[in-house]
Amino acid sequence: MAPVSIAQSRALIAGRRVRDERRARSNARVGAATSRRTKNISSTTIAAVWPPRDGALLRATAGVAVATPAAARALRGSTIGQTATRNSRTTRRIVPTAVAAASGGDDASADPKETKRISKTDISRDILAGISTACVAMPQSCAYAFLAGTGVKCAVMAAAACSIPCAILGSSRYIQVGCLSLGALLTRGALLNNGLIGATEVYVMGASCLAFYAGCTRIALGLAKMGNVITSLPVSILQGFVSAATWMVFFSQVPAMVGATAQGPMAGNFLTAALWLAAHPLSWDFGSAGMAALTFFIMLNGGKVHKLFPSALVCCIVGCVLATMGVNVGTCVGAIHVNLSTLWPPAALEIPRALATSLLVPGIAMGVITYLEGAAVCRMWADKDGEEWDSDKELIAQGVGNIASAAAGGMNVAGVISRSSFGIIAGAKTRLSHFVTGVCLVLFVITGGGEHLDVLPKAVLGALVGSGVLPLLGPTEKMKPLLGKESFLGQPYEVKRDCVICWATALFTFTAKPTLDIGLYRGCFCALLFFCWEKCNANFERAKAEEEAKNSGGGAAAA
Repeated sequence: MAPVSIAQSRALIAGRRVRDERRARSNARVGAATSRRTKNISSTTIAAVWPPRDGALLRATAGVAVATPAAARALRGSTIGQTATRNSRTTRRIVPTAVAAASGGDDASADPKETKRISKTDISRDILAGISTACVAMPQSCAYAFLAGTGVKCAVMAAAACSIPCAILGSSRYIQVGCLSLGALLTRGALLNNGLIGATEVYVMGASCLAFYAGCTRIALGLAKMGNVITSLPVSILQGFVSAATWMVFFSQVPAMVGATAQGPMAGNFLTAALWLAAHPLSWDFGSAGMAALTFFIMLNGGKVHKLFPSALVCCIVGCVLATMGVNVGTCVGAIHVNLSTLWPPAALEIPRALATSLLVPGIAMGVITYLEGAAVCRMWADKDGEEWDSDKELIAQGVGNIASAAAGGMNVAGVISRSSFGIIAGAKTRLSHFVTGVCLVLFVITGGGEHLDVLPKAVLGALVGSGVLPLLGPTEKMKPLLGKESFLGQPYEVKRDCVICWATALFTFTAKPTLDIGLYRGCFCALLFFCWEKCNANFERAKAEEEAKNSGGGAAAA
């Protein structure tokens, strides 16, 4: 190796200095560019990793800047930890949990102080929302008891028994579980079809038996991971069935709202009975009709006062006050007395064997049908907010809730749309609000709250149910093509098919005997016919196309 002279060594030293200065200026430019690229948007820092390697890296982290090649390597590496930088101390702000959140990891967590603050806020909101929802749940349950024909005590016990198990085991923060109009209507149809007389001891036993069967059905479906299967029923069938059932619910409350019953052969159907009463206004009790009208007015205008205005509770209080003052408000519910020592053995276990056998199929059908309505709405809300929802877990939770209701002598329960909507509006953030609602309902039962039902007018309960289903009485989206201004025949085939299935299911449900679920089965059969026709038509078209292709190929070969 040749010796190096003094002049050469000085030149090497000068060159090294120039290179060091260039490297320092380059590092400074990188740091400045990174600082310009880091922007704070609503307390979330979006940091660009520079220089980009393997494509542009963009990470959104909660208040964390990622700005060096070392940080980029840490993000791409298998181990995420704190990363040192050679360029600037200001970019050494990588927190492991925040980087995990930026890279999509499941082990990310927010700042403990922030989490604690948010949790306290959510707890306060959930407690208030739970108490507010309980004020709505109790009057609604009483109203659905009259729809089912079981008596108020059955629905009150169901509401109190199911809420806490569903709050603990459920997966959705949206669904509020309790008595619902569709379940009450199906319960009434199944029990009357077996020749039982409403509000008798055997009738209540039958309602509890149906709840037990429905609960076992849902638990079995949840354990078998069938949640997504049963919720995939065509929308056209569901909309047709729910629309017709909603109208039947409204018609069923007309006698309670006017304080009279239909006479003659028209009394055997909700629709014809309502039409008979509409044609004979002189048979009405005008005290009941006036109380129902007042209830409708409060329910339809209470939300204009405030979104959390407890309209249902106010209606009940006004009705009780007027009845106490001696004003004619029609007949009243009557007090209920709950003796906890009589809850065992459960009423569902004391039912006659023959009746229990005849209620098996209606109970299984009820377990599926009453779940669908609340599940469909819950899925819509969850998809809208981007939150996870486990249908199988919800099936198991509601199954346990139904069994708890049956053990307490209650009726079938499921997700209630109106109550769930009220809970969300009231500020519910977690399932704690459901738990608080259950605690309030249990306290109402064990502290003798049923004594106050002695002066609660039946017209109020009927109007509560009627006003609750008013938003659902209009034509659904699948029904509108037949009623629209555009020609129905000019619509696409899929639109016409869904419209026909929806209207057919609604018609089948209106005319279903002896129970409404027969209409749903007929609607499914109608949809199956369309499916088979489409399959056969597709096979015919495919065979025709193959034949034409074969003929054209043979002609070309001959030529």
